[in-house]
Amino acid sequence: MNDQKNFVNHIRPSFVPTGVLTVLYTFCLGGLSFLAFVILGITGLLMMFHYQPGDSSGFSSILTIASVIPYGGVIRNLHYWAGQLMVVTVNLHMLRVVWTRSYKPPKQLNWLVGVALLILILFLDFTGYLLIGSQESGAAATVAVNILGLIPGIGTGLAQVLFGEPSALSGSTLVVYVWHCVALPMIALLLQLYHFWRIRRDGGVRPL
Repeated sequence: MNDQKNFVNHIRPSFVPTGVLTVLYTFCLGGLSFLAFVILGITGLLMMFHYQPGDSSGFSSILTIASVIPYGGVIRNLHYWAGQLMVVTVNLHMLRVVWTRSYKPPKQLNWLVGVALLILILFLDFTGYLLIGSQESGAAATVAVNILGLIPGIGTGLAQVLFGEPSALSGSTLVVYVWHCVALPMIALLLQLYHFWRIRRDGGVRPL
């Protein structure tokens, strides 16, 4: 760790105050991920007014949003790229936590919350992909259901809870829509608020 700190101090520009760099190191990735989450919420809410979940209407709704609704293409692209930004920043944030060993006591509970958030965000991203309703997303849903079905005992039931009935694998079912637009965002928001509260209580990521 001493060699690591010496290296960072060596490459740190002399014209930037140390306090500013510490703030950037500590809050940049987490702040960017939360900003992406806010953009996802706003653009997702705007698209919900025009999206129709269903085996045949999902894909046509996406086409309508992108080509007919004013600024619909911009909103959809913002939603897509905000999702990608959130996945990237959260992964980089987790790597930085591991690098600085900020998962150790008393921050181990917040680390577990962060891991749960990462899994939740990946599932949120996947369900959004399924809502496109294309042949590719339908095939992805089929693969996911088949993989979950391999889990002994609970696999089939878990697949039905997450993706609906096995016959509805187009990716634009009402079950996936509810997960992506209601349940997962609410859970993610609650976990993030708890994550922020734990940071205020136990401290954030250690400076590099």
